[in-house]
Amino acid sequence: MSLVVAVLLVGLVLGWLAGGNLDRLGGVPLRRRRLVVAALLAQACGTVVGGPFYAGGLVASAVLVVAFLALNRGLRGTGLVALGVLLNAVVVGANGAMPVSRGASARAGVSVQDLLPGADLRHELADRRTRLPWLGDVVPVPLPVRPEVVSPGDVLVAAGLAQLVVAGMLARRPRVPVDGQGRRRRALPPAERSTQT
Repeated sequence: MSLVVAVLLVGLVLGWLAGGNLDRLGGVPLRRRRLVVAALLAQACGTVVGGPFYAGGLVASAVLVVAFLALNRGLRGTGLVALGVLLNAVVVGANGAMPVSRGASARAGVSVQDLLPGADLRHELADRRTRLPWLGDVVPVPLPVRPEVVSPGDVLVAAGLAQLVVAGMLARRPRVPVDGQGRRRRALPPAERSTQT
């Protein structure tokens, strides 16, 4: 999470330096936002119930998120986010939890004591039985405030979200027709427009 926040802050600064505006972010045309809500609910239910339902909830959440991103594929950054979510879902689905590299944790300065007794349902220490270990939490992020270990999928999600923010800040708003006094003109229905031409 710290990586996502840090990358988003960098994206905001880059968008601002490039002449972007935060007000334009609200105008990003996202379709089917309810799919994101459903994805969050699926993941929350899997986390609360635990056990094999955690992996199932995460996979269902990933499918919903990818469907949402596919509907919004014209927006920059959505492809990276979709790929990152899919990679995370694949490795969790293959192992039942996100495998965490002991070596990467040591390089980031993150303790793995919570993972030893198996108290964390979402993570487990990677070992010889781990499937697709390179897709697990293997990237050390030694941030000064909150160090962490993230997966390649998390890196792609963070990069995609930052790209989406920068693109949204730099997007041009559609021009609104105005009359001679600078007031907005009401858009004419197609039938009326054709009679005027």
